[in-house]
Amino acid sequence: MGSLGVIIVIIVAIVPLISCSSFEPQCSKFHYEEKLLEKMIRQEISVDAMRKEIETSRNQVETSLNTLQNERIIWEKSLQAKSDKSATDLAAVIQQTKTKVQEEMTKLENEKTKWNSELKDFVRIPELVLFSARNPKDTELTSGLIMVFTEVLLNEGGAYNKENGVFTVPYAGVYTFSVQLCVYPGKYVDFAFMANDKPFKQVRINRHSTSYFSCYNYDAVTIVRKNDQVIIKVTRCSSGQILNENVGHHWNMFSGRLLYTN
Repeated sequence: MGSLGVIIVIIVAIVPLISCSSFEPQCSKFHYEEKLLEKMIRQEISVDAMRKEIETSRNQVETSLNTLQNERIIWEKSLQAKSDKSATDLAAVIQQTKTKVQEEMTKLENEKTKWNSELKDFVRIPELVLFSARNPKDTELTSGLIMVFTEVLLNEGGAYNKENGVFTVPYAGVYTFSVQLCVYPGKYVDFAFMANDKPFKQVRINRHSTSYFSCYNYDAVTIVRKNDQVIIKVTRCSSGQILNENVGHHWNMFSGRLLYTN
């Protein structure tokens, strides 16, 4: 073998040694076995976890099967007991049950309707509440008389009744009311703003002059509840014709409106 061949043999023998000596941990047998052992341990852990999951699932399935078996036994006993009854008795039981169910359903439906109605009233935004009426039914007043203003000019919300002079509160809140009375000379009248027969303002009009009649306007503010009734009630007065009503010049009036709700 020539000198060139000897050099080639030496290089071939040295190269593997150089490549493994620089990266000895990756090329050693121990490194490979260590990696293999680590992989086997991870697989064993995964297998163990899977085995536990399978065991847990199996126990759950067994429990469910036992429960179903017990329920099946109960149903079989129940059906067997029912089958011992006569067909007539069974039909009667079914009919009674059906009647009770229908009664309960009716009650639930009524309660549902009631609650829906109350909920709508509770959350509903109040509409405009405003009324104005003139032309009193009686111009000769008496003590205890409820003044009825028969000609309705405004009645937004429909709360004022021109037949009996009653304003029925549609929404709880703060309201303002106003009364104008045109009184003959030498006459007097005491009246009150009333809510459910309780006065929230009392007024006296006393005309000392003997020349001309005069018109007087009074306001009152109060807090009322839903369905309260507001009226104008005469508490004391002189005899004879007291109020002067002239369609072209001066009016006796009763009005009111909602300011804001509670």
